[in-house]
Amino acid sequence: MKMNDIIYTLLPILVGTCLPMLAITNGNLGKSFGSPFTATFGVFLVALAGITIVILAGKAPIPTAAQIGSTKWWYWIGGLIVVLNIVTFTVSPAKIGVGNMIVLFVAAQLISSTVFEHYGLVGVVQHTINWQRIAGIILLVAGVFLIKKF
Repeated sequence: MKMNDIIYTLLPILVGTCLPMLAITNGNLGKSFGSPFTATFGVFLVALAGITIVILAGKAPIPTAAQIGSTKWWYWIGGLIVVLNIVTFTVSPAKIGVGNMIVLFVAAQLISSTVFEHYGLVGVVQHTINWQRIAGIILLVAGVFLIKKF
């Protein structure tokens, strides 16, 4: 396995490991600020500072106005999804618990990504749903449910 493959395999594990902490810290920030929306704003300020440092340190190219203007409008939907994600991670743990939120989060990701791949939606490589993939989703969701339940 190449070094890049190892890094790109470890990154999702690292981020996945951090998601419960994200939910806990965002929830606490929301309580501290008195609003999940102002907490989300605070989180985005920290994120903006962090990514600015990464861009400057990595000397990443800044897109031109022409590049921004020629980008398909739906490429920007990710920003709204991130806001929804952060607000959800700020509000839901206090209502249903961190574990339950993660179970639902993981199950929804598995199911939706399989549907996206099956139909080749938004340019993703098509990967047909078959009984093995369905069984895998069922087993993963069942495993996550059992871990949370017991």
